[in-house]
Amino acid sequence: MHPELLGLIKSYGLMLAISFALGLFLSIRRARPYGIASETVMDLVFGVLVSSIVGVRLFFVLTHLYDFDPWYRALFIWDGGLTLYGGILLATATVWYMTRRRGIPFLVIADVFSPGVMLGIGITRIGCFMAGCCFGKPTTCGCGVQFPVGAPATETFGLVPVYPTQLFSSGGGFLIFGLLLLIERWYHRRGSTFALFLVFYGLQRFTVDFFRYYTPDQMIMGWSNNQWISVGMVLAGLLMLVWAARQKVSSHGR
Repeated sequence: MHPELLGLIKSYGLMLAISFALGLFLSIRRARPYGIASETVMDLVFGVLVSSIVGVRLFFVLTHLYDFDPWYRALFIWDGGLTLYGGILLATATVWYMTRRRGIPFLVIADVFSPGVMLGIGITRIGCFMAGCCFGKPTTCGCGVQFPVGAPATETFGLVPVYPTQLFSSGGGFLIFGLLLLIERWYHRRGSTFALFLVFYGLQRFTVDFFRYYTPDQMIMGWSNNQWISVGMVLAGLLMLVWAARQKVSSHGR
């Protein structure tokens, strides 16, 4: 666990910055076949950046309302407490609004951005592991990781191994990133890459959350809040795949 590098740089923040830089580079390249200017992509990615930061914090605050006393501690984002799905949902809404204002089909941009989002998740979850957050439940499995004294996991469970759910999520992010690019090579309809992103990531997050630790207030009928959202994402993705398969538009949305 290395929450800070060189005693100055927050490891999670560094991984987040790297993920956005690589995501921007990849998205600019992927947008070229659609005739979308790099400046437009940069504007959209900036919108994603801002809305993601707001979303990850806002969703966490809304699901932990009684943890902030006094209330203005909810604004102290540097104290931790972020929920990835909040960023994804608000960023998606922001991109939809921005593309509509610019007259660009939302699903084109969604297809362009989806692999970069998964690449970013793979990278930022490494930052989670280095920071010690988003840890798993105790385990006797050989894959268990024992965090040092002072880490969130040891403060919760003591010096016992826990599932490295951060690395599960990171590996899943890289895997889905590769699958999206691979499938897109031989099959593409407008919206299909985005739909597969919803299905694959929803399934991955739903599965990993069985091993991740959550406080009781984050559980609903035995499932985490994020698992219920995952179910909605998978269903939405499947419906979009059916819709996309019926479209005549194929490669590059033409």
